[in-house]
Amino acid sequence: MTKKTASEKPKKKKLRWWAKLLIALVCIIVVFLGVSYGTIRYFVGDSLSFKGTLAMAGYGGFALPKWFRNYVLDVDRSYPGLPVLPSNAETYEADRAAMLEKYETYMCGKVPTDGFDIAFTVLSETNVFDDSAIKRDVQITVSNEHGSHSVTMVLYLPVKTETPGVFIGLNFTGNDNLEKEWPIESILASGYAVASMDYQDWEPDNEETFGTGVLKLFPDLKTTAFSAWAFGISRGIDYLVSTGEIDPARIASVGHSRLARTSLWAGANDLRISFATASCGGGLQRSDISGKITTDGTSAHWSMPAIYDYIGRDNELPTDIHMLYALIAPRHLFISIGENDLASDPFGTYDMLQFAKHVWADVFGIEVIPDGNYFDLASGTVITSEGVGVNLHSGGHVFSQEDWNAYIDYMNQYLK
Repeated sequence: MTKKTASEKPKKKKLRWWAKLLIALVCIIVVFLGVSYGTIRYFVGDSLSFKGTLAMAGYGGFALPKWFRNYVLDVDRSYPGLPVLPSNAETYEADRAAMLEKYETYMCGKVPTDGFDIAFTVLSETNVFDDSAIKRDVQITVSNEHGSHSVTMVLYLPVKTETPGVFIGLNFTGNDNLEKEWPIESILASGYAVASMDYQDWEPDNEETFGTGVLKLFPDLKTTAFSAWAFGISRGIDYLVSTGEIDPARIASVGHSRLARTSLWAGANDLRISFATASCGGGLQRSDISGKITTDGTSAHWSMPAIYDYIGRDNELPTDIHMLYALIAPRHLFISIGENDLASDPFGTYDMLQFAKHVWADVFGIEVIPDGNYFDLASGTVITSEGVGVNLHSGGHVFSQEDWNAYIDYMNQYLK
């Protein structure tokens, strides 16, 4: 037998550059979907359908082809069992009270309204943005016989605008990072003030430590994190109106994701909020996309225990997010939707706004947006009316400059 020399041994074939690139792309996609799936499951548990799982592909804001978005969102949109909203002006006050009670019972619980004192302390004040604005840190202290709880609110006031309107909401990253999270300078340049607080300073967003924030002052109150966070927004408004520095007729609540729902819940409970907005606040409970009712996951502190009586019976739930929208009437409501934020069910979100708008039109005779659905909207679309507005921003689950531009334009037009 003849032995082969080294030079005669077969050479290993090298992968071509395009094959390496393809493998790398597949790995990136697999990792992204895995992280997205894990993140969503962490909060909502095992409640997603097949299309709901596919919807997570857009969670990070990646551009998705139209055919894919249409396929994922093309599910049954008949919404069986969806509660009917009020349409009679003569009975509206009682009807609204009933809607609020249902949302408290099954969704967010009660927001504390009494049994506490409040005090304010200015911690610091400086000029910022080339002396065009004032930045002020204010300590808000809530106290009662069970103790006290303090949170710092940051307030930006434009120097050249006398008694400006104000955008107030909670943030995810802390007051020190707010100028990175929100476009503060451009909001101020538009003549509006901005106020914000770290949402977890009011109440931890954690099942294990939930109840150790401001809710420790209300030990007998069975409620949710959303009500604690909405309580915080209202205490911020208490300070704003006490100063006489802002226009009390132009107070807008803002928020993104779960803080978008907080913004709406604050607006439902605090009638001083004249303009409630929500960026990527999610769809409805009756959704095959954004998830069904389940006890799996780690977000039980977001809902009242009564909702779990409807596991497997989602369509029988006596409330849904269209009621939360309707509770803002006859004041102004604006909903922002992400083009690729499929996991929040943008189709269902827009449908719920279409259902809710009839309260403005039928009960109060206020102008509303035309009929339509999510498939009618192109990226960058902004539709406004005296009662409600909507925009479809590019990208996914983000609080975008497009949203802020839409809110500022709306305030300029309808809340002069």
